[in-house]
Amino acid sequence: MYVNKFTFNYPLMSPDKKSKGNLFEWMRYANIGIEMLVSVLIGAFGGYGLDYLFHTKPWLMIVGFILGSVAGFRSLFRLLEQENKKKE
Repeated sequence: MYVNKFTFNYPLMSPDKKSKGNLFEWMRYANIGIEMLVSVLIGAFGGYGLDYLFHTKPWLMIVGFILGSVAGFRSLFRLLEQENKKKE
């Protein structure tokens, strides 16, 4: 039995614009997720390192995690503001 590949037709866009637009959207959303993850991890591991130096486990790791989360959400809100300005 032979199975045809599925194709999606976008009548208003040429194939080049369609693929570039989708790629840039995926890259933008992937960047948001990676930026959030990295900021949280840097905060948590930075706090863990400071806990190791000052023997205050787990308090500085918790503070670092919270600060990393705040930094990640701050960058997310900044990106959303830029997107809103582009649409206006």
